[in-house]
Amino acid sequence: MWGKSVGVFARNPRFAIIQRKNYAVGITRIAKNMNESYQPETQSDRIVVKNRGEATAKILEIFRHEQEKNYSTLDFHNEKHPEAVRSAALEFAKIIMRSDPSLVTKDTLADIVNSAASHDSVLNVAHGEMITRFRGYFDADAPPAVRAAMTEHGITKGNERLSAEWLERELDRYVGADGNPVFDASSRAEMMDAIAATFPEFNFMATISDEDLARHFSEYADENNLEKYRTGIKVWQPHLGPESSMTALAVATGDLRGEAASNNYEDYFRSGNAEFRELNEGLRLALEHGAEAIPLQKKIKIADSMLRWVKAQVTFAMWQKILFWKSVDANRLITESPKVGEIKNALKERYNTAFDTNILKAKERYERIAESDGDGDERAQRLANIADADFQELLGELGFSHSTEKRA
Repeated sequence: MWGKSVGVFARNPRFAIIQRKNYAVGITRIAKNMNESYQPETQSDRIVVKNRGEATAKILEIFRHEQEKNYSTLDFHNEKHPEAVRSAALEFAKIIMRSDPSLVTKDTLADIVNSAASHDSVLNVAHGEMITRFRGYFDADAPPAVRAAMTEHGITKGNERLSAEWLERELDRYVGADGNPVFDASSRAEMMDAIAATFPEFNFMATISDEDLARHFSEYADENNLEKYRTGIKVWQPHLGPESSMTALAVATGDLRGEAASNNYEDYFRSGNAEFRELNEGLRLALEHGAEAIPLQKKIKIADSMLRWVKAQVTFAMWQKILFWKSVDANRLITESPKVGEIKNALKERYNTAFDTNILKAKERYERIAESDGDGDERAQRLANIADADFQELLGELGFSHSTEKRA
């Protein structure tokens, strides 16, 4: 689907996969070079606190400060992203907590805050037309080509692993009045696992099965002609499984599905735009010289890329609804709870309508934008002589006018 139509512009709908070529020499333009030797600018002395809540509040402020200092210029992974993940993860966990307080305790909520706040505290990337994120928690998470690029830059661990290790160093600092650690070994392990669970994998041509289509979209699939959106971008979290803790399930859900399950479609719409702008570094830099300076053939490719991205937001959200329920249905803590029925009913009431609304609004948006461009060969023909006004309109749809104004 993504093929060579736009080179790097066409790839990575919604979240970045690994780009296997065209690495830039350095990795410091978009993020600090945070390799294993990097130490946060904090005191190494132990801090005595009254309880876990006080320690969590301090950790949250530390990572808020670091995110704002290091990433405030990014469109998507700025200091607002961990806040959004934290909010979405806590909302999810509290729904379960109301049904079964034994599954989610106050300590669980504190662990969620710590993991959400720190999960993207390291964002090493390579530059090119599209940025490449050096992702991974386990060594096997990074393909050989990416591992080679990481090694070239002196990085032997992926962003998720480095983020978890940074959090672990912070957790080490907090002790009670008796000198004992505030965070026990079990809690620490769950927080590390939660960050690992945010690592994503991608399939750009995944087709939703008839069974899943019927289960999750039967009420409106035929009426709204979802058939053309059944195959496309599927993003899942391979380290999220049946044995995952409530901390991991909540943080992973908030990270990957938070905006797609938002009660406000603007959250999903704007986050998708921001992700596209952040990934497409080459386009963003080219626009600093003005859209009129971009050659026609490149404009055609970029326009096609933007249309494909907007369409991909529909399929992405469809898959996230399916994967949301697969993660809930598989989780053993939930399935073994005496309140499992109550939990699922509460989750259904909160999330199903939100997913469905965002899916249909994303679909309406794509069809509004693509109305004069058609699809497939018809779209290619109509884009062949794209007018400057139409190109500017597409840029505006992806938020580039706001983005460049912000940097001016």
